[in-house]
Amino acid sequence: MHYEQRISKTDLARSTHQVIREAQRGCTVLVENHGQPEVAIVDIIDFQLQRAAMHFFGFPKEYEQDVEISESILKSHPTDQDRFNLVMGHYLEMHLSIGRSAELLGMSPPELHVRLMRSGVPIRMGTES
Repeated sequence: MHYEQRISKTDLARSTHQVIREAQRGCTVLVENHGQPEVAIVDIIDFQLQRAAMHFFGFPKEYEQDVEISESILKSHPTDQDRFNLVMGHYLEMHLSIGRSAELLGMSPPELHVRLMRSGVPIRMGTES
């Protein structure tokens, strides 16, 4: 489920805590100035998934199929975004299942599935997809 909320800068200032909670629940909050959207507020994990997908499609590289993604390999990537890029790159190349990808990212498979859907990231379920 994806939904959008529009809010003025003034209303954002008055209800920042509530707006952040809405974003964490999956709502995209568009902050408007004179009726025109200027900024979008989204959940950080959704944002990282979107950036990882853009990185994958924007900067194609070879992801070795036989590489085992372990905790030590993940720890060698200095930022959260680097880890998302690595896991999602292997997921989008279909080297990792959605279940293993979710595990490596610290969430359940259904949660990752929902987040991918609302973020517009392709769902890879098998050779048919």
